[in-house]
Amino acid sequence: MTRRSDVTDKRIKYYRTLPKPSEFVSRFPLVAEGREVVSTTREEITAIIRREDDRLVLITGPCSIHDTDQAMELAVKIARMADEVKDQFLVVGRFYFEKPRTVDGWKGMVYDPYINNSGEVEKGLEMARDILIHSVNECRLPAATEFLNPFTPQYYSDLISWTAVGARTSETQLYREMMSGLSMPVGYKNSTRGDIDAAVNSLIALKNETCFIGIDQFGNASVVATTGNDTGHLVLRGGNTPNYDKSSIAYLRKVSAGKGLLNGCIVDCSHGNSGGDYKRQAVVFDNVIQQICDGDDFIVGLMTETNLREGKQEIRKDLTGYDKSGLEWGVSITDACMAFDTTRDLVLRSADRLRMRKK
Repeated sequence: MTRRSDVTDKRIKYYRTLPKPSEFVSRFPLVAEGREVVSTTREEITAIIRREDDRLVLITGPCSIHDTDQAMELAVKIARMADEVKDQFLVVGRFYFEKPRTVDGWKGMVYDPYINNSGEVEKGLEMARDILIHSVNECRLPAATEFLNPFTPQYYSDLISWTAVGARTSETQLYREMMSGLSMPVGYKNSTRGDIDAAVNSLIALKNETCFIGIDQFGNASVVATTGNDTGHLVLRGGNTPNYDKSSIAYLRKVSAGKGLLNGCIVDCSHGNSGGDYKRQAVVFDNVIQQICDGDDFIVGLMTETNLREGKQEIRKDLTGYDKSGLEWGVSITDACMAFDTTRDLVLRSADRLRMRKK
């Protein structure tokens, strides 16, 4: 640990040096088969959002990952489902390890892997990469995540096929800069209020070359110069009211065309679109599939919050940390989720509807 300075670090408890990203990645390598999964699915997702591939992207998984064994069990199940519907959906596992907090709360596995306020970030990064290695290398399931810290992509972005910028951060310059240099497609969510203006502006900025301060693979503070990212697309997550309906999609299509943004959009079936009721995700999903069956080609994907079991559970917090006693297996500790079996039934049924449409 580095000693504090009496002048500049009055409120810093300590510094602790993280392992260099290059050393960290070499300890948990992406094998050739996994590299092929990441490379191929990034290209396929890009083709889908450009409407060059008539399948849909489906991003599904928990609101947040809080347990390694549960995440690995769910990855196996999602991978099997993906194989059943691969002619209609490119299924991507949702693995969110960092959580934005409006006021307070658990910040995610990377920052608090044992849910005890210990700040063991090194272990959190290790657990996150271990889960992703299992998904990509072993299950052949592409992975999606949301990066919140500009340094974390160096530790596991090589395992990610799709990433999102959340509603709370979509108009922040830092994320526009970071995303412009990432190697995978990027989905921008509309604001928590529901308006799309900030996200649309971010998609325009995303395509531009830029530079910012970050770290390289060796952990050096660096000027990072980017070429820009033209894979950006909007993720409609609702706000004060839902925005997955036909008129909202038509409005987004019109705005996008006027701004020269040609990529399609993904609909998040949770959050504002479900009104905070996880059971209504299925209603949103069915409605969107019907719009696609009716001929809408601007919707190119869907997102659900899904865990092994449905609902959510509370973790109580006191001065010593969070109380993990009595946590149920496979139940979310952040946003409520659909059960995997419910999601699978929904996806299989939707795949049949899409096949009939194509016939």
